[in-house]
Amino acid sequence: MKLPERIKWSHVRKLYETLAPYLKASPLKIDTPDSGRVLVLAPHIDDDIIGAGGSLRKHVQLGNDIMTIYFADCTEERIREARAVSNIIGFDQLRFFEYGSKTLLEHPEIDDRLSTVISDYKPEIVYLPSLFDRHNDHLAINHYLSNLYKKYRYSFTVYAYEVWTALVPNLIVDISATINEKKKALAQYESQLSSQNWLDAAVSLNRYRAITSGAGEYAEGFMRYSIKEYFTLWKAVYDR
Repeated sequence: MKLPERIKWSHVRKLYETLAPYLKASPLKIDTPDSGRVLVLAPHIDDDIIGAGGSLRKHVQLGNDIMTIYFADCTEERIREARAVSNIIGFDQLRFFEYGSKTLLEHPEIDDRLSTVISDYKPEIVYLPSLFDRHNDHLAINHYLSNLYKKYRYSFTVYAYEVWTALVPNLIVDISATINEKKKALAQYESQLSSQNWLDAAVSLNRYRAITSGAGEYAEGFMRYSIKEYFTLWKAVYDR
């Protein structure tokens, strides 16, 4: 299956047609994410904290192991920032791949590299940008994970987070108790904050999620599905 380089209106229509059965109830609101061994797939250094930093901190507080893979634009400066963030949030392991930004679709060997990590680490929960996030590197990570699911039929839970494109979430996590750690972590990304105020954008979205859901003062929204259900959504939208 060839992944489209950009989202089309036909994909939007297919997404909402597929999601329709799931949208008859308000999102589930919880104080704490599911407990388990966590693998975070972040196309770029900062995507994970923008979309899920507060929830990931809660995983650490639960005593969960967390491994994060960063796929693209892992310069020395950004790696330093990632390590500073790791000390704040509490990640156990960081992996840095060497790919260039906006090139992930050009490297099919990512399939094998990612499958090796999943096989060795055996995650119970996988975080990644949503299948509808408006960046081709973010779509690429979904593409590779879907390829691997077709081969290996994993059984973990997916938490799809929002970065470039707001979700229609089915899960809201109250991060009021961890928002300060998220803010502190986001402030470490000086290389990115120099051009865009991602700290303000992320925290404002978290405030919006809380107001519209009634989940505390700050909240993160996710598409939480089994990998089987998530693959069904992916296939309905992108498979041709």
